[in-house]
Amino acid sequence: MIFNFRQANLQDLEALIQLYLEFLREAGEIKGDCDTANLAEATRKYIGEKMPSGKFLAWLELA
Repeated sequence: MIFNFRQANLQDLEALIQLYLEFLREAGEIKGDCDTANLAEATRKYIGEKMPSGKFLAWLELA
């Protein structure tokens, strides 16, 4: 099986935030219907600041 990946960019920001929140739910760090708006905004700010300089890297699998 061959997997195809590409490096994420700022156009993927919202998808990365959703993946991160889903990961935290699976890990039990977010309970139930907890309001995640503040966490999403902090994550958006962090990735938005760090990704352009190369201090935050992520890869996405292409379907």
